[in-house]
Amino acid sequence: MKKKVLGTTALLAILAANFALPITASAVPTSLKSEGHIEYIEDNGTNPPTDPEDPGKPVDPEEPIVVNPDGGTLSVDAVTNLEFMQQKAVTTDQTYFAKQVTVKENGTVKGTRGNFVQVTDKRIDNRTAWKLSAKMTKQFTAGTNVLAGSTLTYTNPLINGAGTDKDLFPKLGTGASSFTLTESGNEVDVMATDAATKGFGTFTVEFGNSAGYAGGTATDSTGTPNATDTNLIENGSVQLYVPGKAIKTKAAYTAEVLWSISETP
Repeated sequence: MKKKVLGTTALLAILAANFALPITASAVPTSLKSEGHIEYIEDNGTNPPTDPEDPGKPVDPEEPIVVNPDGGTLSVDAVTNLEFMQQKAVTTDQTYFAKQVTVKENGTVKGTRGNFVQVTDKRIDNRTAWKLSAKMTKQFTAGTNVLAGSTLTYTNPLINGAGTDKDLFPKLGTGASSFTLTESGNEVDVMATDAATKGFGTFTVEFGNSAGYAGGTATDSTGTPNATDTNLIENGSVQLYVPGKAIKTKAAYTAEVLWSISETP
């Protein structure tokens, strides 16, 4: 009997001890972190022309805008052909302005702009600084006839691009505020960056601008056709000088300017 009593007493003591122990709560988190993931590869596609006075907004790729079909991560995307119209073959020195560029978006005219060049840098590997240069690679020629001594002068350059941090934009090259290209093939650095951390994106350099555009000339400097003579272009920013002694023929003359973008140390 003692054994049963003791046994019962011991069991009750153990049960009592268990009920007296504090209850431990399970560890329940009150916050949990999630992650977002993205990975980039370089884009080698083409870059459509954009409005030099409305950065980032595409314009229709129509003459005189010429688009580079090759694309690339560091590229000259587009240039404009220079139109000096039809002129009389006089024997005196003459200076002609290039006609302004009409830009359209989805067939609707947005306005007129100065002649421009567009470049894009979208490199993500082995980035460096870069520069845009220009040189005349062919004098004004019609067949075997050459307008010897003719030159092209660019003035009123305006660099533009999307974004508000202008410190990241390329800057005008030394002497590029007004420069002349000759048949000697002299090369001019038009704009450039000074660090690999700058110049990422699409940028334009426009020669002349519509009236009052911020950062540009106060008056229209794009090259406006005269009201009564559309072959007479006024207030332009790209000039063709032709010596009076240059022999002219009744023909259409063509010159070539090569625009090149290259990496710099």
